[in-house]
Amino acid sequence: MAKRYREPVEVDVDRTGPTRFSWRGASYRVRAVLGHWREDAGYWSGGAIEVPQRDLWRVEAGGGVYELVHEAGAWRLDRVWD
Repeated sequence: MAKRYREPVEVDVDRTGPTRFSWRGASYRVRAVLGHWREDAGYWSGGAIEVPQRDLWRVEAGGGVYELVHEAGAWRLDRVWD
């Protein structure tokens, strides 16, 4: 089951993606990138909603699975799976 948070986080990245993030006062080391995909306006073209480009990363860290979103220069934690 996933819980949605949509909270800002600080993320360290290298050329392969996120390597560490800080959330609610704790630091998490990314052990594995489980998935990476990009959503952009082209995906939603023709709709009434304008969607900015965003990169989504599903990562394993700290014994859990987290979804990090990078959009407009900022990072947020979107979901946590338990």
